[in-house]
Amino acid sequence: MVRHRKAQAAFEYLSTYGWAMLTALIAIGALAYFGFLNPTNLLPNKCDFGTQLECVDYMIESNGDISLMFRNNFGKGIDILRADGIEVLVQNVNADPGSPLTIPAGAKGELTMTLDTPYRRKAGEKQEVGLIINFTRSGGSYPTHNISGNVFVTVQ
Repeated sequence: MVRHRKAQAAFEYLSTYGWAMLTALIAIGALAYFGFLNPTNLLPNKCDFGTQLECVDYMIESNGDISLMFRNNFGKGIDILRADGIEVLVQNVNADPGSPLTIPAGAKGELTMTLDTPYRRKAGEKQEVGLIINFTRSGGSYPTHNISGNVFVTVQ
């Protein structure tokens, strides 16, 4: 009889903690399924190209359009070279070909690009695009410089 009581106590102990662990696993699974445990949803939107080429406003749309509004804090006007002057670290991007985007010192200028179709995300998802932008000083034949940065934002 003593042996029977020990077995019953062990069984009750294991079944009680087993149900508690099963409940915890179901709760964690439900949180993961509905996206509450996705760390990218918790990260803030950001656009970082340093302080000299300040990213004032930024947006990525579900059709792949990227709009970046920069403020030129270099102290001199710059020309951002378009089509061949924008290299992408992660995805393929098509920049508007044509004349450079000129941004006078202290002024703002908008740069637009389009992501290739396989790299587009749905609205509400987070997306990161790394860019290297080539530029020169305005008003002469100056050497080309580059600045790299990242855009991490919720797709509109």
